[in-house]
Amino acid sequence: MLKKTLIIIAVVFGIFIIAAACIPLFFKDTIVEKVKTSINNNVNAKVSFNDLDLTIISSFPKLGIQLNDLKVVGIDSFATDTLANIKSLKVNLNIMSVIKGDKYEINSVDLREPKIYARVLKSGKANWDIMKPDTTEKAPGDTTPTNFKAALKKYSIEKGNVVYDDASMNFYLAMDNLNHSGKGDFTQDLFVLDTDSEIEKLTLKYAGIPYLNGVTLKAKLPLDIDMKQMKFTLGKNQILLNELVLSLVGSLAMPNDTDMLVDVKFNAEKSDLKNFLSLIPAIYSENFKDMQATGKFGLNGFAKGTYNEQSLPAFDVDLTIENGKIKYNALPSAINDIQVKANIANPDGNLDHTTVNIPAFHLAFDKAPLDGKLIVKTPMSDPYVDMALKGTLDLKQLTTIFPLKDIKLDGILHADVMAAGNKSTIDRGNYEAFKAQGTISAKNFNYSGAQVPKPVQIPTAQMSISPRNITLSNLIAKVGKSDFNAQGTVNNYLSYVFQKGKPLQGSFSTTSNLIDVNELMGPPSATESKSADTSKLTIIEVPKNIDFKLGVKAKQLYYDNYDIKNAQGALDIKNQTVTFRNLAMDMLDGAIKMNGYYSTTDVKKPKVDVDLSIEKVSIQKAFKTFNTVKLLAPIAQYTNGIFTTNLKFNSDLGPDMMPVYSSIDASGMANIIEAVLEGFEPINKLASSLNVAELKKLELKNVLAKFKIDDGRLQIAPFDIKKNDILMNVQGSNGLDQSMDYKVAINIPRTKLGGQANEAANALLASLNSKAGTNIALGDMIKFNALVGGTIKKPTVKLDLLNNDPKGEATAIVNQVIADKKAELESKVREEATKATEKAKAEAQQKVDTLKKQAEESLKNEVKNQLNNLFKKK
Repeated sequence: MLKKTLIIIAVVFGIFIIAAACIPLFFKDTIVEKVKTSINNNVNAKVSFNDLDLTIISSFPKLGIQLNDLKVVGIDSFATDTLANIKSLKVNLNIMSVIKGDKYEINSVDLREPKIYARVLKSGKANWDIMKPDTTEKAPGDTTPTNFKAALKKYSIEKGNVVYDDASMNFYLAMDNLNHSGKGDFTQDLFVLDTDSEIEKLTLKYAGIPYLNGVTLKAKLPLDIDMKQMKFTLGKNQILLNELVLSLVGSLAMPNDTDMLVDVKFNAEKSDLKNFLSLIPAIYSENFKDMQATGKFGLNGFAKGTYNEQSLPAFDVDLTIENGKIKYNALPSAINDIQVKANIANPDGNLDHTTVNIPAFHLAFDKAPLDGKLIVKTPMSDPYVDMALKGTLDLKQLTTIFPLKDIKLDGILHADVMAAGNKSTIDRGNYEAFKAQGTISAKNFNYSGAQVPKPVQIPTAQMSISPRNITLSNLIAKVGKSDFNAQGTVNNYLSYVFQKGKPLQGSFSTTSNLIDVNELMGPPSATESKSADTSKLTIIEVPKNIDFKLGVKAKQLYYDNYDIKNAQGALDIKNQTVTFRNLAMDMLDGAIKMNGYYSTTDVKKPKVDVDLSIEKVSIQKAFKTFNTVKLLAPIAQYTNGIFTTNLKFNSDLGPDMMPVYSSIDASGMANIIEAVLEGFEPINKLASSLNVAELKKLELKNVLAKFKIDDGRLQIAPFDIKKNDILMNVQGSNGLDQSMDYKVAINIPRTKLGGQANEAANALLASLNSKAGTNIALGDMIKFNALVGGTIKKPTVKLDLLNNDPKGEATAIVNQVIADKKAELESKVREEATKATEKAKAEAQQKVDTLKKQAEESLKNEVKNQLNNLFKKK
């Protein structure tokens, strides 16, 4: 009997197990279809999931539905936002509701590794507002929008990351590695929800101020929920923020769609100071455990009232520190006698009625006291500030109080300043009504160490404060190898602080023995060349909202690969533009004067526009220093000497602060005072074509050339070069691609020609003699047109002698001279014949023969002279 009973039980149990395994298969298609239909009918978003699993065994007696890799992506304004990316979403359903197929009752929800990004635009539009409006007609009292019904008893979030970013309130909340669970019967109107939360990193910012920054939170909060009144009440609880224990009690109610009723109290009354310090990220670190902190810290307050778009709850927060002391175990000194009392209050929710009151605070760095106060009133309508700070700080003493690894710090800082008054007095320009005075000074300040890019030394500096300005006097400083001596004033610092967008105005004068801009900007990366002429620069952005006038004198200045001496002039900084006025400097063995500007109004496309006067600068050094010369005037590489130029230069700059060559617009006049050109392949090629070796080396003296740079090409206007008794006239252009298009007109003695050049000249004259019926010899000077093309490295030269007489000018001259001489001869013959008598016929005939012979000789000489003049003129 027992055996039969056990067999029956086993069979029943087996059937039950099989049924439990098969039931999900029977209902999977139906449930999947209803899930998709419910999503499509109710959501304005892109929703996707990789798979849907059903189970009953692990969730017994419930039916489990699990969506894997669920993603919800917004549309329209939030098309780039992923509202939710959930590793898995598991929902447990009442199995009987599934079998009946009417409404599916959800009993629990579990989220694993969810990433939630909730965002609100400045307009108030939220990315989670994705539910479609329900347009179907419903029976009275029927508010069920889908096939699913909430009958929640518990929920959980495992390893979640949640961000709430509200631009309309300037509020930001982030929870990293959130583990949270809640238990309660959501089917009831009144129930208690027990929650358990752990957050590895909690960050809370309001108006850009981080009130919590990466703190750890642990909390168990019992919450009384009244669903009819939409009221949530916190009972006795404990919240742990890092090491600080807080208590938060009270209620939150939402009676309508617009209002939130707040009534909460919080306190951390008479907690240890060390627990409060644990909230400060700079202190809460690996050194926190090695720090002693004694004294008492108190925090308590309340918030009560209505929160909506027009109002805030009233609030009052008190913070006190009594007899505080902070000391690191490994260091000899401490911050002693910390005394703070602070109150932030608002009696009625009107932000303008908020007050910040710190009537006095005191602390001592070892034995050196620091005292101050801060009072703020009417922050919205007319901010009133009353503040003061007084004390002397021995910075070397700080290294005996705080652990500063690999840092050397010493010097004395002294401050004695106060300010009191309303913003309205500044707006009216009534500076004297605003009380502001005091001094801040530094003496023998030194800051260096392994983590400090450049050591800083300030032997002395002092600032004096008055309502109208801040005066900087006797600032002597050294940063790395660079030294500065500066003085000046800032004239409207109060307007700059209180009036948004008001530029800070000032004037300063600075002198220096050495300014190394390359060092101040930081070393080049490891991938960059170490040579000076290839180091990379980055865009120097001119600061916004400043209006400064600077007078500068520097005996030596290094910038990029420029070695500059005796730099002096004026700089005006305004509207993100630096204007140079009479900026003069010695460099490249010469002198440069500059007027113009450098602008970063478009930081991605800086511009420079300058007028340059360059006096007696080394051509070779200019080639090695300026990339523009290398690319557009490569002939400079083969020229030793000095030049002077006046140059107007306008260009966009690239991210390396180098000119964008296609944007260069420049023009000027260059004067090569004295130089030698040798080894330049295009000149060598021309000399070889003419078979005149002496042209391979040209001595240049006072050579004037007008030039223009446009669209990446250097264009040269005609100019003359003389080599002994050879005269050349040069004009043309070359480009960034090193291509050339030059025409060189050459007047050269015939005796120096050889080879093809001489043969071409003789062929031309023979042709002319043949046409004119003359026998004229070529003159001493011959002109050629040399067309120079190709590239700088591979030039081409074409000699063109025939182009000297493109219109037949030489032939016309010969024919004209012959005609003139014939007419002259005939006239003289007729005159002599008329005068002759019969008696003198024989004598007259003899004279006519003589005149004919003289006319022929005159004709030959005249043609020769005219042709010579033509060649010389050409």
